[in-house]
Amino acid sequence: MQETLALARRLAPSGLSILLVGETGTGKELLAQEIHRVSARPGPLVDVNCAALPREMVEALLFGHRRGSFTSASSDAIGLVESAHRGTLFLDELQSLAPEAQPKLLRVLESGEIRRIGETRKRVVRLRTIAAAQPSLGRVIGAGGFREDLLQRLAGVVIHLPALHERRDDIPSLARHFGLMCGARPTDAAIDVLVDHEWPGNVRELRSAIERAACLAGSETISADTIRRALRLGTAQLVMLPRERGTESSTVKTRLLRVIAEHNWNAAAIAQALGVGRTTLFKELKEYGISLRELRTDTEQRVEHLSRQRAD
Repeated sequence: MQETLALARRLAPSGLSILLVGETGTGKELLAQEIHRVSARPGPLVDVNCAALPREMVEALLFGHRRGSFTSASSDAIGLVESAHRGTLFLDELQSLAPEAQPKLLRVLESGEIRRIGETRKRVVRLRTIAAAQPSLGRVIGAGGFREDLLQRLAGVVIHLPALHERRDDIPSLARHFGLMCGARPTDAAIDVLVDHEWPGNVRELRSAIERAACLAGSETISADTIRRALRLGTAQLVMLPRERGTESSTVKTRLLRVIAEHNWNAAAIAQALGVGRTTLFKELKEYGISLRELRTDTEQRVEHLSRQRAD
């Protein structure tokens, strides 16, 4: 991982577009933040979770709109892409970007100009792109769900981030780093337990485990027993336990729906709250027939309907 970090830091000032490929929780977002920090670009890092963009609003959210350009456009709005002017546009979950938004994004990146929905004026936008994708991106491209020309534009340099179980040598330093952030130090025996764990949720799961262990420890030292307890209390297992114990599946679905509502359909936040990787989260959602996009759309439509009723 140190080699990957060193490469990212060397590339940071160049302005080259970067594509980060790895499983959920491997640290793609953290690496994007580090690249932006080292680049010293004056503009902001704008984080766009492509999987969380409502399909019917994706172009308005990405590219902005003029007041009155569609029914719910009550005011002018700057898009997420334009917000990254002079900074970095981070496209997370790239493989989930809606096909209808891809041609327009490609035009913006090639021309350096953006036109909000409902406007004829073109605005100059200068930005650097960092995209993050699951290894499944290749299958999405093969199925025609993602444009190869856009991928070529976004993949100036491709950096692969291996799963945590493939780089166990990184676990001790990561565990100590996360422990330092929590004000607690894992013992050598605790580190041994962590190294032996499989970490399906990768770095994100490791960080959550250390945070739980720090709370359980009650001191500045995290023992091996505390780590084992923290791992047992991980909600990655909690999602699976009800079915193993014969509890009605509706209980699990209700819990999922509650967490989704609490975190405003944001897949990354939901996964973090549950202590699972996004891959595990989406498997659970698929099993229970839950679509984040459809839930968000339905909720927003209901809110709009209620707002109209109150206005009348």
